Amino acid sequence: MRVYKKQLKDIWLKAAVAGSLWGSIEIIAGSFFHNIRMPMSGTVLAVLGVSLMVAFGQIWKDKGLFWRAGLIAAVMKSISPSAVLIGPMTGIFLEALLFELAVSFLGRNNVAYFIGSILALYSVVIHKLITLLVIYGLDLVKITENLYFFIVKQLKIENLDFAEALFILSSFYIVLGILSAVSGMLTGKKALKMRDTYNFSDKVKFEEKKDTVSPDYNNGSVLMLLVHIISITGILVVTSFFSLILSSSLVLIYVSFVIIKYKRALRYFKRPGFWIQILIFVLISILFYDGFNRENYFSPEGIDAGFKMGMRAILIVIGFSAISSELRNPLIRILLYRKGFWQFYTALSSAFSVLPYLMKHSAHPKAILKNPAKTLTRNILDAEYVFEKFKKKRNSVYLIVISGKRQEGKTYYVEKLSDILKRRGYKVSGFIAPGKFKGDKRSEFIIKNIQTGESKILCSTDSETGQMKTGQFYFSEEGLNFGKEILSRKNLTDTDFVIVDETGPLELRGKGWSSAIEELLNNEELLTVCTVRENLVYDILRRFGVTDALIFDIGNDDSDKAVENIIKFKNEMPTKSF
Repeated sequence: MRVYKKQLKDIWLKAAVAGSLWGSIEIIAGSFFHNIRMPMSGTVLAVLGVSLMVAFGQIWKDKGLFWRAGLIAAVMKSISPSAVLIGPMTGIFLEALLFELAVSFLGRNNVAYFIGSILALYSVVIHKLITLLVIYGLDLVKITENLYFFIVKQLKIENLDFAEALFILSSFYIVLGILSAVSGMLTGKKALKMRDTYNFSDKVKFEEKKDTVSPDYNNGSVLMLLVHIISITGILVVTSFFSLILSSSLVLIYVSFVIIKYKRALRYFKRPGFWIQILIFVLISILFYDGFNRENYFSPEGIDAGFKMGMRAILIVIGFSAISSELRNPLIRILLYRKGFWQFYTALSSAFSVLPYLMKHSAHPKAILKNPAKTLTRNILDAEYVFEKFKKKRNSVYLIVISGKRQEGKTYYVEKLSDILKRRGYKVSGFIAPGKFKGDKRSEFIIKNIQTGESKILCSTDSETGQMKTGQFYFSEEGLNFGKEILSRKNLTDTDFVIVDETGPLELRGKGWSSAIEELLNNEELLTVCTVRENLVYDILRRFGVTDALIFDIGNDDSDKAVENIIKFKNEMPTKSF
């Protein structure tokens, strides 16, 4: 027997609230700024994000809150309409991480907030430089240096060296960081004063969306991620060391593949700004690769470097667009859940559930521009209210899982459990699904009502059974409706245990008994028992948001002892109305 227990901690709930608010601002305000071609929109968004972090720091004192909120906001940015999101996503997380480091080392005080805000704002510059280096390569350093000397010469300011220019730029972001910190402090203190008198009239609506993914495709997204990473890396190496013709051929092949597979990548090709930016960098490379020293202005090396930079930019932008598309795949979140990041996964799901509400009520770009302090104060107070709703919504979800391999005897085992429970005086409802064989292969499953003994065909290998097919079996609509009727609320009055035999691929895709199981798990008057193939156990637990479960292996766990543990488990459950 394995005990499964996963309860989301308060700090992750707070991070879900702060991250969803930050993410909603990034999505709505970011799209608005992009559409009006607002200059330095990334810096403005960073100012808003940093102000939010400082304000939340006045309200909540949990260690590690900021990097968690930044991580959630960064992942939520993935639903933004932009085609390439890795840059903005890493930028958001870097801001949160630097802010968290400052607060961790210096404590929760004004000095820490000032230094954290400055570091977070200055990361915008660092992140932009790294992004440009990734896109255009190390040749950009040489070209930028030559361009800088050319500009200061033309402006007659040769006495302004690079260090002084960097100081001026740094001073600008330092001032922005200080202003962001002050704004956040004032916002947080104002929110604290208004906390007791603030009337929140609107009801928070959560929009739950389960990951309905077939287990047959568990490795697809990861495989494609590896394909893109290897392809991009390999082509970059070829571009650095081999001819322009070979490099351009490989880029053309890869880009064509991405455009065919991911239609959203075409967005960049339709944007004049994308081509203008690349053209500008190519021309600058051609002109300034040798420092603008030649009489004819163009050098063969500069032309080669310029076109390779252009190709590299196309490769990186389109390749990262493909990677962004794969990262949107819920399978990536499922893998995180399996590998021990379930707190993050669950918090992210909670953040997404409240995102539509926040996007509608909180993150209005015009209001932010018109009166940022008032808007952020209201958002902070709303966030506190949402957190309280999250806490009330955070219920334990109980389940008994009977696991085993294919054709190992899960149905016989759960039928035996049912008989023992009935002899102990408990009322058992639900159904079992015994199989029939043709030769040595399963040819049919029937569904049998545990209470009445009535049965119907559930599925068979005969295509005349029904239209819906999973694996080799065709499912009968009559059999599915019969099962749903058995699990309906009206047939479960005064029931202690409900057995659902063979929960698997259909339920993971949101079909089969999925909706009935969700309703059963919300009923704390009874305890649900599901049989599940051993390789799907944790997918089922994730799919239905189970927090507390006992998992029995039919090959190792004695049925009589299992019943004792199941009864004890049920007695420890809280009892509430259906």
